[in-house]
Amino acid sequence: MPLIRLSLYRLAVDDGTLGRLRRDPLMRRCMLSVIKGIANFGIRYPQPTGAPVTIVWNFTNRCNLNCLHCHQDSSPTPSDSELTTSQAFKVIDNMSDAGVAILTFSGGEPLLRKDLYDAIERADDSGMLCTVASNGTLITREVAKRLAKAGIKRVEIGLDGATAETHDFLRNKPGSFDATIEGIRNCVAVGFDELSVTMTLHSKNIDELEETMSLAEKLGATRFYLNRLIPAGRGVEAYYLDASPREKINGLEVLYKKFYKSVTEGFGMQCYARGMTYYARLCYERSNGRVFTVSEALSGYEKMFQEKFGLEVSRIVRERATGFSGCSVGLTYAGLTASGDLLPCVPAPIKLGNLLEQSLEEIWTNNELLNYVRNRKALKGSCKICEYSALCGGCRYTAYVTHGDWLGPDASCPFGPKISGD
Repeated sequence: MPLIRLSLYRLAVDDGTLGRLRRDPLMRRCMLSVIKGIANFGIRYPQPTGAPVTIVWNFTNRCNLNCLHCHQDSSPTPSDSELTTSQAFKVIDNMSDAGVAILTFSGGEPLLRKDLYDAIERADDSGMLCTVASNGTLITREVAKRLAKAGIKRVEIGLDGATAETHDFLRNKPGSFDATIEGIRNCVAVGFDELSVTMTLHSKNIDELEETMSLAEKLGATRFYLNRLIPAGRGVEAYYLDASPREKINGLEVLYKKFYKSVTEGFGMQCYARGMTYYARLCYERSNGRVFTVSEALSGYEKMFQEKFGLEVSRIVRERATGFSGCSVGLTYAGLTASGDLLPCVPAPIKLGNLLEQSLEEIWTNNELLNYVRNRKALKGSCKICEYSALCGGCRYTAYVTHGDWLGPDASCPFGPKISGD
């Protein structure tokens, strides 16, 4: 891998760390995808990879809950056709052949498909790191054991408040809070490499953010994601609950303080934001450029990196942040429907091609929309003039929903553009 060696040499990565990076299966897949991205697209900022590093797969549209904010509009019965088991295996092989590194089984509620464990085993055997995103209510101790045995390394469970009243309001089903808490406890008891708790911020749970974070950590979560309401699916009707700009900033401040503490003290639950790329801006400003996230879910300070590579990955993130920052649509991430259609991102109902009919690499490389979104130098409006356009760049799906243009400004940004001299 002479190009990988040259790239890391320029970052002053020592030979010992270089060897560990190349031997780690996940890092090796990611590095190979970067090299393939350079071959396919040239050197760009930010850099598209040769295939999505991460795909979030809505493995089923069915769900046992009826959440107000669901961007899939999931229900107990499937609204669209879903892949058979053999078709799902074919799609998994397609993703593996393209070099996908991380595959998240989501939904709907993925546990409603009886062949979930078979699909996980297929993906795990093919070399992808497998994660599952669930509402947690169906995760008994036995289910958690089966997930781990099948190959799941990371589990993500939604917890939308510190009380049953608040959580059950958004989940739209009494008793879901208690069932979710029990699901989290069962995952902790079985043990996974990472247990993430996600909370969707809105005007009726903002006052419980700190308490929810504390509860998640007390239960055993190693990572916490703060999401925002997305105007898609049933989320369109629930958008009246969206937090105000000031509430978003306050929430992100709470998130940052906990994140910064976990990094500087070397332990504790790490906190990230999704759908709010401007969290990177807040972290960068508050820490004077020392502790911040890129691509919404990466800082380099993750336990999985520090245990294997020390602080080298966090240093690379800081020094090459503009190479893989901002919204990851078209760069390192894509969504996938229950029928095998590739999406720009999970909430976006725009079918780019079907993985039963085309190779993932062909769609990813040649799709006109994806190539349009990749040109971040052509951002428009407030995102174009903001000093943080390279680090943040705004949510591209929000730009599309509000302005009809994937390169338009992010209307959800609570800060406004940072102009030189401000």
